[in-house]
Amino acid sequence: MTRTPIDRHDAQEIIEHVNEGHVPELILCARAFTSISVPTHTQMTDVFTDGFQLDVTDADGTTRHFVPYSVPESPHVAIRATVDAAMKKLGIKPDARVAHWNVLDNRVITPHFRRLVLDLQEDTREDWKPGYACRFDVPGQEHGRPYTLRRLNGQQTEVDVYCHDHTLGSQWAEGLQAGDTVTARGGRHEGMPDFSKGAALLLGDETALPTIAALLEGWAHEHPVHVLLEVRDPADQRYLDDVTVPAHCAVTWLTTGVESGASIRHEFSGLAQAPAAVWGALEVESAKTTRKALQAAYPEADVRITGYWRVNEMN
Repeated sequence: MTRTPIDRHDAQEIIEHVNEGHVPELILCARAFTSISVPTHTQMTDVFTDGFQLDVTDADGTTRHFVPYSVPESPHVAIRATVDAAMKKLGIKPDARVAHWNVLDNRVITPHFRRLVLDLQEDTREDWKPGYACRFDVPGQEHGRPYTLRRLNGQQTEVDVYCHDHTLGSQWAEGLQAGDTVTARGGRHEGMPDFSKGAALLLGDETALPTIAALLEGWAHEHPVHVLLEVRDPADQRYLDDVTVPAHCAVTWLTTGVESGASIRHEFSGLAQAPAAVWGALEVESAKTTRKALQAAYPEADVRITGYWRVNEMN
């Protein structure tokens, strides 16, 4: 069947936006509206006037599917409505989960990282895994700020906040004291590639460190893993001091240049072994450039590069 495409520039903007930050929602659409019952990953690959195209990955490989819009609206509106329809079909309520956690400790672990130790109270986050994040209420920010849960231990969690440039998020983290209460909203998983299929590459700036540290702590794969980390202050390299790094892991620390991610892009071009799986997090525009460069350099690899922040964004 021939479908009517939308403007290619608009389509590309939608595809990049959705694939960078809304893969969990795409997985819900795949579960609800395709024949794949247990998708592990999905990417939007095209947008039409009546629906969108998904490449859906499960244990048997990757297949292409068309998902029709649930309402006859513009693509921006229709895609959101289709996600809502998928959640309704699957019996999933919109993410309105709100929890109030108590601060047990707030300590400096590197010159720019603070570790918040939080009591979850009656809350449970049993589905935690590396990359799990919540959006925290931060004074002065209308929609709060997302932060990764570094690790979870029973009813306690640790949240490591990168503090810099007197941003609102930094001021919030620096001002918290034992006994204070923080509000956490929702819960979001990071889409990860299958690291069991071969050599892996992990990369990112300071914002990626909590996820990468959690991945390395639980690394159970026999293949080698190379880690490229870009930091502004070399003293922040101490962040991994309490992490048990796998024996077959190589960590390379780089200094942030004028352009975020530039030193990482220069470094991965010389890897001794092509990776089968790549995960990373950088500034949004840098993430786009790095993703394209990795896909060109290693076309067989499963590449997942996420934009965690924007230039001039009040973190």
